[in-house]
Amino acid sequence: MGTKSDGSFCKKFAKFLFSHIGLSAMVVLYCVAGGFIFEHLEKNNEEQICFESRSEYEPMESKTINSTMQVFTQYGNVVTESTRDLMVVQIRSILETFRSNTLAIGYDGRDCNAYGQEGGPTYSWSWAGGLMFSVTVVSTIGYGHIAPKTVWGRLVCIAYAVLGIPLMLLCLANIGDVLADIFRFIYSKICCCGCCKGRKRKEKETSLVDSQKGQLTSGEEKWNNEGEKGGNTEFSRLPTKSPTDSVGSSDTNKTPRPSSGKRPISPPGRAVKIVPLDVRALHNQPAKNEPVVLDDDSDDEDDDDLDEKNITVPLTITMVVIGGYIFGGAVLFGLWEGWDWLQSAYFCFITLSTIGFGDVVPGTDFENSQAQAQLMLGSIYVLFGMAILSMCFTLMQDEIIAKCRWIGQKLGILDKSEE
Repeated sequence: MGTKSDGSFCKKFAKFLFSHIGLSAMVVLYCVAGGFIFEHLEKNNEEQICFESRSEYEPMESKTINSTMQVFTQYGNVVTESTRDLMVVQIRSILETFRSNTLAIGYDGRDCNAYGQEGGPTYSWSWAGGLMFSVTVVSTIGYGHIAPKTVWGRLVCIAYAVLGIPLMLLCLANIGDVLADIFRFIYSKICCCGCCKGRKRKEKETSLVDSQKGQLTSGEEKWNNEGEKGGNTEFSRLPTKSPTDSVGSSDTNKTPRPSSGKRPISPPGRAVKIVPLDVRALHNQPAKNEPVVLDDDSDDEDDDDLDEKNITVPLTITMVVIGGYIFGGAVLFGLWEGWDWLQSAYFCFITLSTIGFGDVVPGTDFENSQAQAQLMLGSIYVLFGMAILSMCFTLMQDEIIAKCRWIGQKLGILDKSEE
C-alpha cells in the first residue's frame, strides 16, 4: 500500500512540475535561490576587494599630493607669467597620471569599514542584486554591471546558466502559448464582436449545401448512365399508345414470365406505365420539399472552439502590446531613477530584446535608499516582460503563417483542403 501511494504521489508531483504553474514556480524559485547563492559567494569578496583597492589608492593619492606641492615649491610659491605655463604642464601631467591609475584600480572613494551600516555603502551583491543577476543570466540578457570575481562564483555561474537557460526557455514557450490562447480568446470575444463566428458558420453552411448538390448531381448522372446502358433500349421497343389506354388489372391479362430469362415484351394494345425513379431515395437524401438541417445545437461548442483556434491576431495589435509594455516600463523607471523618457524607453527595449548592453541599469545608485526595491521590481519587470514577449512572438508567428497560407492559396500553390 505504501509503495502504491508513493508512486501515485510521485506521478502527481511530476505532473504538477511540468504544468504551466509548476514551470513558472520553478523559474521563480530558481532565481530566488540564485540570489541567495551569489550573495553568499560574492558578498564577502566585494568587501575584500574594496579594502584591496583602497590600499592601492591611498599611496597613489599621497604621491599625487606631494608631486603637486613640489611643483609650487620649485618655483618659490610664486606664480608669474613666465612660470605659469610650465607649472600648468607639470600639474596636468600629474593629474592625468592620477586619473589613469584611479580608473585602473577601480576605487570610487567609498568607506570600506562602513559596509552594512546605516549611511554606509550598499553591497552590489546583496540578495536583490543577486536576484537581478540571476534573472539576467537565465534570460540571457547579461547586463555585465556586476559579475562574479571568485573562482567558486564563476564555476557556480556556469552550472547555474547551463541548468537555468533551458528551464527558462521551456517556461517561456509554455507560458507564451497559454497567454496567446487567452489573448486570442479575448480578441475573439471583444474585438471581433461575433463576426468571425458568423462568417465561419456561413462558410460551413455554404460548403454543406454545395456538397449535397454535388452528391445529387452525381447520383442523377449515375442513374442516367445506367438507364442508357440497359433501360432506354428496352422502352424504345414498346409501342406508343394513347393516354386513354390503361393497364389491365385482371389475372387473365397478365403475361407469364418466360423461363428463358429474357424480358417479356408487352403484347400489342397494352400500355406500360413508367414510374419515375427517386434518385434521392437511392442515395438516402431528403426529399425535395423536406427541409435540410444545416447545423445542430450540439455542434455549437465545437464550432466555437474551432473558430477560436483559427482566429489570428493582427500584427498591429501585437506591436501595440509590445509598445505599451515598453512605454509603461519607461514611465515606471523614469519615476524611479529620474531618467528621461528616451533613456527609460531605451533601457526597456534593450532589456526585453535580450541585448543587455548594461550601460543603463536600475538600482546602481548606491546613495539611493530605495535601490534594493528598484532591483527587485526590475527583476519582476524582466520576468513578466519575457513572458509577454513570448506571447506576442507566438501570435505574430500564427499571423504570418496564416498570411503565407492565404497567399499560397491565391497563387494556386496550396489547396484549401491542405489546411
